[in-house]
Amino acid sequence: MVQRSASAESGALVSLWGLLGLFVIKGTVGLLTGSKALIADACHSGADWAGAMKSYLGIRKARTTANGRIPKSEQAESTTSIILSVLLLVAAIEIGISAIRALVNGVDHAPGWGAVILVAASIGLREGIVRYKRNRDHRSGLRADRDGDNRSDILVSLTALIGTSGALVGEMYEMPILFVLDPAAGLVISLIIVRTSYRLTADVLRNSDRCVLDEADAQALLEAVQRVDGVISVDHLRAREQGHYLVLDIDIRVNPRLSVFEGQDIALRVKRQLTKRFLHVMDAQIKVQPYDPGFPYKSNHHDEQMSSLLQ
Repeated sequence: MVQRSASAESGALVSLWGLLGLFVIKGTVGLLTGSKALIADACHSGADWAGAMKSYLGIRKARTTANGRIPKSEQAESTTSIILSVLLLVAAIEIGISAIRALVNGVDHAPGWGAVILVAASIGLREGIVRYKRNRDHRSGLRADRDGDNRSDILVSLTALIGTSGALVGEMYEMPILFVLDPAAGLVISLIIVRTSYRLTADVLRNSDRCVLDEADAQALLEAVQRVDGVISVDHLRAREQGHYLVLDIDIRVNPRLSVFEGQDIALRVKRQLTKRFLHVMDAQIKVQPYDPGFPYKSNHHDEQMSSLLQ
C-alpha cells in the first residue's frame, strides 16, 4: 500500500511542477507580448495547478494514514483549496475585464510568433503530463479522477491558439479586424476559469471526503464481502475518499453463536479480501453485528436460550 501511494505521489509531483512551469512561462510570455489569450491560458494552467495541488495533498494524507501516522488537520487542505480558488476567480475576473476593455477600445497590434509557438508547444507538453500521471496512477492501482474526462485544458489551449494565430494572420495580411480575436479568446477563457474555480470551491464546501459509489462499484464490493466465509449479510456499505483511494465503512452480520474473537477474525478476512482485490481500497472499517435470531438459527435453539445468548 505504501509503495503504491509513493508511486502515485511521485506522479502527482511531476504534474504539480510541470503545471507550475507552464503557468510561469505562459504568464511571462503573455505579459511580454501583450497577448490576452496567453495570459488567460496561463491563468487556466494556474487553475490546473490548484487542482493538482488538491490531489497531491489528498495522496499525502492517504499515505500518512497508511503509514499509521495521524494526518494533520484537514482544515489546512480545505483552506488552501479555497484560497487558491478565490485567487483564480479574482484573476479570471481581472483578465475578463481587461479583455472587454480591449474589445471596446480597439486593438492595434497582434501578439508575435512567440505567443503562437508557446501555445502550440504547451498543448503537447500538457498532454505529456496528463498521460504520464495517468500511467503512474494506473500502475499504482488508483481510481481515475472524477473529473478526469473533463479535459477543459485542451479546449482552453485550442481557444488561445485560435486567438493568437488569428490575430497574427490579421497582422500578416493587414486585416486589423482580426486583432480582436486575441482578447476575445482571453474573454472566453476567463469565463471557463470562473467556472473551474467555482467547481473547485464547491467541491471543498460540500465535503469531498464523502463519496457516492456508482451501482457497479457498490455491487462488486458487496459481492466480495458476501463471498467471505462467515458473513451472512451486509447491512451498510459507505465510502470515504482519501486522495485517490477509498476508505470503506461496512456493517456485517455474523452467526450470533460465534465468539468475539471469531467475529473479529471474519472482519479481518473481509478487510484483507477488499484491500487485495480492489487496489483503490486503502482501508476498510468493519463493524460486526450478530445476525437476527431467526432462520437459520432459531430452529436449532429455544427462544429462551437465544435471548440469553444475545444479552
